[in-house]
Amino acid sequence: MNDAKPHDDRPGEDADLVALLRSVGPRPTPPADFAAEVRAAVAAEWRATVAARQPQRRFTQPWLAIAASVAVLAVAVGVALPRWKAAGGPVAVVARVTGVAEVRHSANGTWQALGTASPVAASDEIRTSDSGRVALRRPDGLEVRLDTDTQLAFTGDERARLASGGVYVDAGTPGSGSGAFVVGTPYGDVRHVGTQYVASVHDGALQVAVREGSIAIDRGQVPVVARAGEALAVREDGSVVRSQVDSHGQAWHWAAAIAPEFAIEGRSLDEFLAWAGRETGRKIVYTSADAAREAEQTMLKGSTTGLAPEAAVAAVFASQPDLRHVIAVGQIRIEHTGR
Repeated sequence: MNDAKPHDDRPGEDADLVALLRSVGPRPTPPADFAAEVRAAVAAEWRATVAARQPQRRFTQPWLAIAASVAVLAVAVGVALPRWKAAGGPVAVVARVTGVAEVRHSANGTWQALGTASPVAASDEIRTSDSGRVALRRPDGLEVRLDTDTQLAFTGDERARLASGGVYVDAGTPGSGSGAFVVGTPYGDVRHVGTQYVASVHDGALQVAVREGSIAIDRGQVPVVARAGEALAVREDGSVVRSQVDSHGQAWHWAAAIAPEFAIEGRSLDEFLAWAGRETGRKIVYTSADAAREAEQTMLKGSTTGLAPEAAVAAVFASQPDLRHVIAVGQIRIEHTGR
């Protein structure tokens, strides 16, 4: 982060706020057996209604009956869906853990070791040690990663509260449809529009850096908006300092270190590079059509387990005689060797 300057509102923030207020993800789909149960109940009700009316009306209008059943089904699902969601599955699942991390369930109030594939409920609290990091994946695809010395409590399906430490949020590429997720802090709530960002609470301030998309910090007044390439510092006295941040580099290293593994076996090289570019904040650039075609046609084997994204890229290209990669400022350049 560099070139800090006092916060000043800009006209473009209005558009960001409009997008933020409209960023409501799709409703979750009920389980198949639940939907089938509702449909069966609606069908039974419809048949009983038709049978009761049969003596009075010898002829029916099928389209009216169909419309009525569809309306009843919509109402039934609409009423039952919130109840299903409240009693549904976990808000996240642990995708990866390094070092020591623990979870506390509201049911028993004791801290327990957190492991890979562990479900996380809407009332759970997670903490990491000075050696621990955790990567969580939500049902909508959104990822939440916890840095060392971090304490994060889930307070609902779409909310968590960061008491201390740092989190990384990856909502997927803009337009991917991942739902809203709010990170509350003592200095304001952080909301996003299709983004990658890191937020940390340290030394009496909230620090947020945005790699992609945009975020808004809601402090009960007019939200403060930051776009890709910007960072905000919100202090205890309410002052806000805005600065610039690169999409790659030191600010993002810890989040890349706990990135869930990309299973390369049977995947194409260009798929792997798309993942690596997103994890490192670097643009993938093919220097020729031959390089792009080779990457698309090359199928990978083996594993990169335990390697950070940049190290994984180096390991993969060590076995590609026809291609080589060069990490430049903000880019991973792929060149065809011509062998």
